[in-house]
Amino acid sequence: MFSESVEMYLVTIAMLGEKGLSGPVPLSRLAEELSVQSVSVNQMIRKMEEEGLVSYLPYKGVELTNEGREKANRILRYRRLWEVFFVEQLGLPTREAEELACRIEHDTTVKVSDRLAGFLENPVVSPTGRVIPSTDGAILPQESLHLSDLRVGQQGEVVALKADDATTKSLQDKGLEPGVILVVEASSSKGGVLVRIQNQRVSIIKEVAEKIKVTVSETKKIYAA
Repeated sequence: MFSESVEMYLVTIAMLGEKGLSGPVPLSRLAEELSVQSVSVNQMIRKMEEEGLVSYLPYKGVELTNEGREKANRILRYRRLWEVFFVEQLGLPTREAEELACRIEHDTTVKVSDRLAGFLENPVVSPTGRVIPSTDGAILPQESLHLSDLRVGQQGEVVALKADDATTKSLQDKGLEPGVILVVEASSSKGGVLVRIQNQRVSIIKEVAEKIKVTVSETKKIYAA
């Protein structure tokens, strides 16, 4: 078990990488993100390095070790599952859901997260389009997502159609082709989805939705404040 402070450092480093920061994270950037003094960051990083969670490269910054990344991903799993719960089940705005999830993630256990995932039908992306790590702390690249993985209200960009020629032509005739932006407006108990492409709606059965690869951006559905 690690302290809440250590977990926040791990998650912050991991999320900076998700946002496109490559290589070691400068300690000054970490201090800025966490709103703490540089001396506090230096002390914490030394402690975390002793525990095998990070590697510090002088004059460059800090990187997560394999153990540190696994721990960070587990916390992100907890956070993003709660985000889905707060948005989809309670109808909270995404910003408020993120703030609440950030508080509760530190008290969540693997058992609770697994039950929560089952209740939510195992979502793979958060309401803001971030990939939810798997139970073992692994993160699949967004490019591996299928249209069938999107939740109601989420927006995606079509990147590939992996269907046979006839199905591909049918999808293209309906406006579904690489580069198109769509929003999932409804889903059926059988796994089918209703998507909106500009001003038209297209119903897609599960077997076909699983052959449409997408990248995900922030939820477009507006929830009551």
